Amino acid sequence: MLCCPFCQFENPDSQLFCDQCGRYLQRWCAICIPRGETSPPDRPSDDSSYEDSAYLDEAKRYRYLDHLDYLASGIVSLDRVLDCDVQATSPLESLQEAWFDSAPAPPASSVGPTVPPEAIAYLALQVDAFPAVPELHNALESDQWAVLLIEDRFHWQSLLEAWPTQDASPWQQMQWLFEMTLLWQALDPWQTQTTLLNPQALKVDANYGLCLTHLDPVPVPESLPLQRLGEFWQRSLPLTPHTAPTVVQVIEAVADGTLTQVTEVQQQVAIAMDALRPANRPHETSNPTGVSASSQGSDSPEYSDSPEDDVMLAFPIDWDADADTDDPTDPDLKDLADLMSSTLDNSDDEGNPPNELPTTILPMKLAQVDNLGQSHVGRQRNHNEDWFLTQTHLTRASDPKNSTLSAKGLYILCDGMGGHAAGEVASQMAVETLRNYFAERWADTLPDQAALIAAAIQANQAIFDINQAKASSGIGRMGTTLVMVLLQDLTMAVTHVGDSRLYSYCKRLGLQQLTVDHEVGQREIYRGIEPAIAYARPDAYQLTQALGPRDQSHLSPTVSYHDISEDTLLILCSDGLSDNNLLESHTDTHIAPLLSSRTNLETGVSQLIDLANEKNGHDNITVVVVRVKLKPDMGFLG
Repeated sequence: MLCCPFCQFENPDSQLFCDQCGRYLQRWCAICIPRGETSPPDRPSDDSSYEDSAYLDEAKRYRYLDHLDYLASGIVSLDRVLDCDVQATSPLESLQEAWFDSAPAPPASSVGPTVPPEAIAYLALQVDAFPAVPELHNALESDQWAVLLIEDRFHWQSLLEAWPTQDASPWQQMQWLFEMTLLWQALDPWQTQTTLLNPQALKVDANYGLCLTHLDPVPVPESLPLQRLGEFWQRSLPLTPHTAPTVVQVIEAVADGTLTQVTEVQQQVAIAMDALRPANRPHETSNPTGVSASSQGSDSPEYSDSPEDDVMLAFPIDWDADADTDDPTDPDLKDLADLMSSTLDNSDDEGNPPNELPTTILPMKLAQVDNLGQSHVGRQRNHNEDWFLTQTHLTRASDPKNSTLSAKGLYILCDGMGGHAAGEVASQMAVETLRNYFAERWADTLPDQAALIAAAIQANQAIFDINQAKASSGIGRMGTTLVMVLLQDLTMAVTHVGDSRLYSYCKRLGLQQLTVDHEVGQREIYRGIEPAIAYARPDAYQLTQALGPRDQSHLSPTVSYHDISEDTLLILCSDGLSDNNLLESHTDTHIAPLLSSRTNLETGVSQLIDLANEKNGHDNITVVVVRVKLKPDMGFLG
């Protein structure tokens, strides 16, 4: 049983959240490396007491759960520990950020004497090799031993188990071979290539990407010949009736020493993948920016991003998402093979050694969509007038050569107004009207601008009719703001009315506000008034647009369409969250972590609402977060 460190409730060992208090039960793998003849730290006995020896560190943050294995001939211990302070950030966060900022070179003087040398490889490889190489959470060093705390991946599916399954098409097997050659190069400078010769270290994630459980803690004295990797493939990767002859040929050529250079192997893999490519496969393209937009409607400027912006890094290759080639073999297959087999820059013009992973131009495809919505009444209101909806439908299709994920998501947030629960009626009515509208009219493609405006008008009319029936006037008339996102694979449509907002966050572009508030201050700015003067007006924050108070002749929703071309976080929020530049001021601490698949959205969004209550708290607080993850679409090759 797993005892929750927060409430002491006993949960099943596989539990991710405590059944009693609901806290996230974060586990880490502890690699304990002895110094000299010293043994790893003593593990607690199997009794249920919580003595000091049951903890890895003096601060008692990491409590031992169980022993997993011994690495490196039994001298290095691998244990699983429970994080008893899951709200705290990684102790290495500042060092990791410094390494990111100075990549590809290590940050000068940022690695202190307390960081074990075994940790440096993880820090260096996080820039280009994550998620294949697990992120380092913490590192402890003493005279007797060093401990590295990394993500627990030992329960993931083994590559050797995934290899012979029907889901592992010949194209997928080729991709795994290609990824291993990239890792072979990446691990060479850190003398950890033997990791790729350990079957227990090779796993696949939920998207069938090749991942490592850890890096070999005992470095090898020199680079290994590529033939060692081929012999491992030949010995460990089982052949099945559906294993393509091209896969077997590549493995045999590496194992018998015919192919001795990584570049040669990657060229052969590229050629083999092209041979597996089905005829007339449509090519998919995406915009080079993280979130690009074209906008229609009133009071809304066009949002666009410079095509010269750097593209985000994504392992195994720095995938440039603005590939726009109709035929990957044009002008000839050699060009494609050269792209696929671009290796660590052998040397620059001055003969300097290589220092970064290869770059290949390939389109991206959808890998995962997660979403979560939460609402809180705030610290000063006695009832909640906000309402939201999250609705995602995912469809996965696979054939022997490729797999695709299709997404169709509807995300709505409304902030009601009118008092005495009338605002809550208006916001809920708007959400239900819009949900029913699109259930009937949204099929396989995103609705056009006219349909989106018609949906907003229908929601407006439903609320307006009730106001008219009750003969309400002035502040007695209920209404609501609206921010709505319709997601169709890698394209989204946005409809916006009022001052609820949509933000996007991606690593390359940071936090962007994709909507402009419909309020008097902004109206004056559009008329040419200086912002300081426009917002000096006493009515500067009064809404100029809302659903319900007036008929459709006074309604002018803003509609925009956006393409997604890299991992992106969408944040729909009411002004209780966005007021006082809260998101802009806390992007690094509360927004950026939510982009990572390792971050639990429920925990992260709860922390965001707690922050809003601390810094704002004067209004209801509602947020809907949609996390869109992408991966390289090598299917256009096969």
